[in-house]
Parts: sequence; C-alpha cells; structure tokens
Amino acid sequence: MVSIYEALAVLAVGWVAAYLLYRVVKQRRGRGEEAASGSSVTLYPLFLIVKSRRITRPLDFLADKMPRLWDAVSRAAVAMGFGLMALAIYILSTNLSTYLFRPEQVGGQNIVIPLIIGVTIRLENLPYLFLAFAIVLITHEGLHGIAARREGLPVKSAGIFMIFIVPGGFVEPDEEAFKSASPGARMRVAAVGSFANIIVGMLALMLMFGAFMPQESGLIALQVDSNSRIKVNDIIVSVDDVPVNRGTLGTSITIKETIRIKTLTDEYVFDTNPDVRGREFTLGSVLRGLGVTQVDTFFPSRITWLDPLSAYNFYRTLYWLQLVSIGVAVFNMLPIYMLDGSLVLRAVLEKFVKDARHAKVIVNTAALLCIGLVVANISFTYATFGFFQI
Repeated sequence: MVSIYEALAVLAVGWVAAYLLYRVVKQRRGRGEEAASGSSVTLYPLFLIVKSRRITRPLDFLADKMPRLWDAVSRAAVAMGFGLMALAIYILSTNLSTYLFRPEQVGGQNIVIPLIIGVTIRLENLPYLFLAFAIVLITHEGLHGIAARREGLPVKSAGIFMIFIVPGGFVEPDEEAFKSASPGARMRVAAVGSFANIIVGMLALMLMFGAFMPQESGLIALQVDSNSRIKVNDIIVSVDDVPVNRGTLGTSITIKETIRIKTLTDEYVFDTNPDVRGREFTLGSVLRGLGVTQVDTFFPSRITWLDPLSAYNFYRTLYWLQLVSIGVAVFNMLPIYMLDGSLVLRAVLEKFVKDARHAKVIVNTAALLCIGLVVANISFTYATFGFFQI
C-alpha cells in the first residue's frame, strides 16, 4: 500500500512536470489564443489558476431571473453572517477552554483540523471530498457573483485554483467598483457565500436523515488481506451473534471451536486455533485476525432499491458534503484576512466607526485573535490525539 508520504512525493513530481510542460507550451502558443478565448491558465510550481472572463452573461441571466429572491437572500445572508461569525468564535473559544481547563472532557467532538487532501484526509475519501468541494465552490462563488451583479458591480472573471493539494475557487469583481460600493452592498456580496454553504449543508443533512436509518447496522469492510475469505464491501453484521458496530469493536468474546461471521448476504464459519480457544478477544482483534484491516460504519438506507455499496457511497457523499459545506460556512465568516468575515467586519466598521484608524485596529486585533484561536485549537488537537487522518 502506498504511504501518504509517497503519494505526496508523486504529486510534487507531477506538479513540477506539469509546470515544465506548461512553460514549453506557453512559449510556443503565446498569449493571443488565450486572450481570444476569454480564458486563461496560469501555472506556477505547486500553484494553478484557471480563469474565465465569460462568466458575466450567465450571472446576469440568473440575477435578472428572480431579483426579489436574490435581494431577500442577500439581506438574510448579512444577518446570518454575523451569527456565523459569533458562532465560530464561540465554538473555538469554548473548545480551547475545554482543552485547557477540562482535559478529562476532551473527546472526538473537540477535534479541530484543517481539511488537507492527502495529509489530514485519507486518500480513499478523495472522491467524496472533491465532489463536496466542487458543489461548495460552485454555490459559494456563484452566489457571490449573482449578489455582485444585483448590486450593479461588474464581475471581471471567475475561476478555480489549486495550491498543491488544496483546491479553491473565486469570483473576481472589479476591485475599484467593489471598494467604492456602499458598506451595505459590500456586506451583502461578502456574506452570501457562507449563506449558500449553510443551505447546501442543511439540505445534505436533511437528505442524510431522510434517506438513512439513524442506527448502524454493521461495518463495511473497506480493506482485507489477500488471503481473507471476507470480501471487500461485505457488510459485517455480527460475530458469534454479537452485533458489530463502532461501539462494540472493543467488546470481548470467548473464542470457541468456530467463529461465525454474519454479513448482509453471507455467513462465514472459521475453525479456530486450539491455542486460543477459551481465551477472550475483542471483536476488533477477531476481525483483524480474519484479515479485515479497515472498516467503516454502515447505515441502512430507507431507499429499498439501493444496493449496500451504493447506499454506503451515497451516505459518505452526503456526509462529506454537509461536513465541508457547514465547516466552510462557519470558518469563512471568521474576521481573518482573505476570508469573507473580514470584509463583512470592515464594512460594518466603516459604517458605524468614524475614525478609520480605530476601525483598522479593531480589524487587525480581531484577525490576530481568531488566527490564534484556530492555531491553538489545531495544536491542542494534535498534542492530545497525535497525528491522524479522517
């Protein structure tokens, strides 16, 4: 199996090779063709930007189609934006206080890590993560663009970027027009992105609760040894009639002459080694001994025509979509430079604080405090749990 460090090394080599090829192609083609197409590709070592200037027409079409809806969404987004900003600061502050003053209460709910592909995210989760990022970026940046057009602000381009293994997207309004817009207009344009993410995340959660049972019905085998009789994607339901799920993996059973493994579709009977009969082993140890090296929770679907593997993939897609959408919505409203929360805070201070120097001090102080909260939470997470991936 390829280690994470080997995968990252291969990606880094791929970046360098792509950059060298890009330089050769660019020298031969020149810039005329890119200008005529309205699109451009810029590649640096470990950094890619794909930009298009043809985005204005579809944004204008959508903005003019339902003007009252978009105006109502923009106003609601400002109120929700301040709520998300307060919620983000509250969560990070209380989480840090738990690490500092109540370490005995620290658990999985206190984990704060950045979503970095291949580093904090296991490689097998990449398809779900990429799909979630795509939906989040399209809705987030698309609503930014629609709000900008509703405010009469020109949009120069839109695009996507990739910094090594971290994807992103953007809508680029005319910088001078954005700066000269009213504080209210800037607040509305900045806040709608997180509003879109919250809506997408809530819809994903509703689909999860509506399409799946709330109780686990077993564990799906994601990886097995080559000589294991249990197959990849088998849904393991019980071991010797003891239900199998995340909560019971630490449960001990007494080894008999045989071990019976029930899945949703099959039943396996294994003869045991006489040396271990009568001894107690946890269910997790039993499964590892039978060649099952990686498992994940399985929630049964209410959609009867979905087969178990399709149901698992659908559930994981919705899980990552709500995780990324809500996480981006909340984090993005922190008043940190390069995030929309900073634009919202600057706009409201410009409206209510007359002295520009005082407003700048407030913005800088808020940014430093929030950066400190984020870094401290991530540091305590890894100091407590060690390095891990999800």
